[in-house]
Amino acid sequence: MAAPTKITATFWDCGGVFLTNGWDRAERRKVIEHFQLDLDEFERRHPEPNDAWERGKIGLREYLHETVFYAARPFSERDFVVQMYEMSEVLYRTMIEFLQKLRANQTEANHVGIYMLSNESKELMAYRIPKFGLTTLFDAFLVSSYIGLRKPEAAFYQCALDITQREPDQCVFIDDREENVTAAEKLGIRGIRLETPQQAIAELEQLGITAA
Repeated sequence: MAAPTKITATFWDCGGVFLTNGWDRAERRKVIEHFQLDLDEFERRHPEPNDAWERGKIGLREYLHETVFYAARPFSERDFVVQMYEMSEVLYRTMIEFLQKLRANQTEANHVGIYMLSNESKELMAYRIPKFGLTTLFDAFLVSSYIGLRKPEAAFYQCALDITQREPDQCVFIDDREENVTAAEKLGIRGIRLETPQQAIAELEQLGITAA
């Protein structure tokens, strides 16, 4: 029996894996309730402009004008954006520490690429990358608003393979959402659905990805 192909690239989701989600349902609810807006009306307006925003087709201001500032408000756009950004926090310090050690302990012989694969807007990434020092952890950021594609679209993962110049079985993808992991696996990428940091790290170690 042939030995399994060695993993040479790790693909990581961001929100739900090591940081809180950028602008998911729970985060939206907190901000909408903070400003005492109608949550049902906001959620009705949200999907279409959010899709365009996360694909980089519109900016934050256009998104907010479609979802919040289509009517006069007793608060400013800046006030709203500050609250949006404050939703970003470290979710799993264990995962960040694993990435830090994985990066620090690499040699030429055991080098593994570390890439972010995330559905996120340009504005939120521009905030989160420096705030959490993510450029020290990742080789590249393959983000929906940069490449115009969103998970779980097959083209998103194919783009990641093309950019990193890897074959699917050379890669492993870590995400907290089953549908995103399943989509990657359909292309032959090995998938890990994060349920706990310990479980995900154990599965990575089984594939030979260790931070020791």
